[in-house]
Amino acid sequence: MNYLEDAGASLQSQLVKHWSEVIAETVIEKKKEPFVVASAITTSGPSHVGTMCEFLYPSALVKYFKDEGYKVDFIFIGDIMDAFDGLPKSLERFSFLNEYLGKPLFTVPDPFECCESYGDHYLNEVRDLMKDLEVSVRILKANELVKSGKYDSYATLYHNKLENVKEVAQNVAKMSGSPNLPSWVDIIMPVCENCGRIATTRVKEFDGQFLRYVDDKNVEYVKGCGYEGEMKISDHKYKLFWRLDWPSRQAFLNVAVELAGADHHASGGSWDTATMIHREVLEREPPVSRRFGLVLLHGKKYSKSVGIGLSLQELLTLVPPPLVKYKLFKPDIEENKEFDPSGNELMKLYDEYQKAADLYETEGNLRRAENKMVLAYSLSTDKRRWRGDFAEILTQYQIFNDWSKVAERAGDKEGVEYLKKYIENWIKQEYLPEEYVFKFSPKRVDTLNAEILEFAELLEDSMTAEDVHNLVYSLAKERSIKTSKLFNALYLSLISKDHGPRFGRLVAALGAGQIKETLLKLYES
Repeated sequence: MNYLEDAGASLQSQLVKHWSEVIAETVIEKKKEPFVVASAITTSGPSHVGTMCEFLYPSALVKYFKDEGYKVDFIFIGDIMDAFDGLPKSLERFSFLNEYLGKPLFTVPDPFECCESYGDHYLNEVRDLMKDLEVSVRILKANELVKSGKYDSYATLYHNKLENVKEVAQNVAKMSGSPNLPSWVDIIMPVCENCGRIATTRVKEFDGQFLRYVDDKNVEYVKGCGYEGEMKISDHKYKLFWRLDWPSRQAFLNVAVELAGADHHASGGSWDTATMIHREVLEREPPVSRRFGLVLLHGKKYSKSVGIGLSLQELLTLVPPPLVKYKLFKPDIEENKEFDPSGNELMKLYDEYQKAADLYETEGNLRRAENKMVLAYSLSTDKRRWRGDFAEILTQYQIFNDWSKVAERAGDKEGVEYLKKYIENWIKQEYLPEEYVFKFSPKRVDTLNAEILEFAELLEDSMTAEDVHNLVYSLAKERSIKTSKLFNALYLSLISKDHGPRFGRLVAALGAGQIKETLLKLYES
């Protein structure tokens, strides 16, 4: 093989690989075991659908490493040292929390009075969601990392290498085209000993061990109290400026790979800064990274602060976890994912997931797109939780409104039991596609009676859904009538609507024999 053929083969190999394989192979090449996979989140309010990216994407890498026999440590940091910067829309009733604006999240009281703090409450919420999504991870809290002294040597180091840090800031400014980056002289963000705020303090003097500060900054949502104080780094009442905090944490945790959102990976963004800090100040290679896209609803980013989209808790009452993971794990990691749990969009997702499951269970060569579907499926679950077709199960429930009958007809008691709560919640929230909102209510209609009777006479118990659908087409063609008119008449005869679920599926759900008997009774007289 010449070099051109070799290059072509290499490119083809990359094209058929899932993004998790490509990233993992880079980590294996550049880093040493155990591979530390890290992620983090600021728990400033209820988790939304976009939150899951922070732990689901890295969990796919962890699964790959484990499946391939590598040692791996998955770490998730709760940034509850960050400032409380505003009440999310869903919590506006707890207006008393406004007096805690600007304070670290771990010092803000839990409005539900069940956890240590506001930050802990929503970190515990994420912990529970991880369990629902079958993600196992070691959770660390940023305030405890600070308290244990993990950041102390880095605060001193950045002070001693302040010129290096300033040079990094200048380079980032050039890359981003923005001269308005925050001042990097404020390496440290002290917690005010008077009011407890961290968002409004400003360091006046720092010698690497002791610092003097004043709480006089006015940020958008709160003003400083004006207090001036002193503290030692060893008091552990501070946090590092974010663009220094991130690479510091990655260094002392020995992170091998950390994925991040598109905002961090923008030109001149915090990832560019972290990379420069690692190389030019910490004198080490940065972790492997890759940006992931946004999760959107009707083209808009899910947001817990402005109330766009569902919370992740709400979503998981409507959609089984394996489907959520499959949707996210589909290529490519960098593309934005439109996640609409309503109507036909979710029906399409069920259908594609089921196809991926069937492909996973078959042997033989797969096309590139099929191979990526199978890889996304294998990362999303260890096994398919139901055997039947979701649309048929949904149709049967609409007809019988009896889960025991549905389970009997589907021949999958455990699978139907698994889907039951999701379908009931879907119906309750009125997310069903309009064609699936119906009742089995047979009645005679005054149109195409002869054709409907002939259709009934041709029905046989052994017919599949596809056979039934094809029968309607062939009969309409023979009788020189529009297929749509015959379909409409048949739907009206069975469900009192001129449209509904795919007709063959509707007949199969009830049984061709029962439909035959029903239509003959209506139209033979």
